Amino acid sequence: MLKPISRFLLAVLLVFAVTACSSELKGQDPAKVKVDLVTEPSPVKTGEKAVVTAKITGLTTQEGARVQLDVRLADNSGLPELLDAKSSGDGNYSIEKTFDQPGKYAIYVHLYQGVLHITKKKVLDVS
Repeated sequence: MLKPISRFLLAVLLVFAVTACSSELKGQDPAKVKVDLVTEPSPVKTGEKAVVTAKITGLTTQEGARVQLDVRLADNSGLPELLDAKSSGDGNYSIEKTFDQPGKYAIYVHLYQGVLHITKKKVLDVS
């Protein structure tokens, strides 16, 4: 049988373990996170440098957010390219890229914030 002090310590450890395991962002609903893709220039042309910006809304806070853009041909031929996006504030994250062939590209926007990971897929036409 456990002594009262042992029960108390066990209860404290249990509470600590449960709260440590639930450290995800409080109040963040992944379904409310929206991503729009904007390019400069628009439309994007093969062989020309383009700035691709993911505009992210619906986060309870932008603090600690990190974004990567996974760029691949929409038909999944070839290897994907994973690029770290730079924040320009207000939920805007950008990369610079020169597309070497025309076609439809699948852009997977990966948002990381603490233990939260949200992925949104967008399609980009390159002429």
